[in-house]
Amino acid sequence: MENSYIEPPQELLGRILKRIHNEERLLVLRRIFIFSAMLLTSLAAFIPTLKILFSDFNKSGFISFSSLAFSDFSSVVANWQSFTMILLESLPAVSLALFLAVLLTFLQSAKSLTKNIKTISGISHLKIAG
Repeated sequence: MENSYIEPPQELLGRILKRIHNEERLLVLRRIFIFSAMLLTSLAAFIPTLKILFSDFNKSGFISFSSLAFSDFSSVVANWQSFTMILLESLPAVSLALFLAVLLTFLQSAKSLTKNIKTISGISHLKIAG
């Protein structure tokens, strides 16, 4: 029986590594685009949600109730359970959750964007023979 082992071309490894490098670079560039869009969207939503949050704090009376802790602390300590319940009931939970979601999205997309930018700068410095 004859040995039919065929040697692969010398440049095959270099071409495969270059293709992998290009695919990794393309994937990182897609991530940079997505996280940039998320960052800009969350940045654009930050001011309106902050205004909504402040408006809801004023409408609910939360600021008035919480200022009582500084003006009449002895009454607050004497009735701390009722005071805590009043604060919790007047807390604008929906607008607070919306604001925190926008803030979390902004921070997470900024973190991921910087991580991917750091990755792409490291990938572009790699030299692949081929």
